[in-house]
Amino acid sequence: MSEVQQDAVLNSFIELARKDQALKAEIKAALNQEQVIAIAASRGYEFDSLTILRKWSQHTDFSKDTWMGWFEE
Repeated sequence: MSEVQQDAVLNSFIELARKDQALKAEIKAALNQEQVIAIAASRGYEFDSLTILRKWSQHTDFSKDTWMGWFEE
């Protein structure tokens, strides 16, 4: 799968999580990116840690975990 495809999958997963409060809570409780990747995979969303890193590099506040920045409104 290409980087562009993985980025699209991650973005779809983030959109799902923004709408699904239980999933959002599960992601926020994750201790590391491997757990977030496993949560996504369990729902059919496949991407790797480099995809998360690319997404994280789009955020300006690096004091928060990657996935916390996903939910800033």
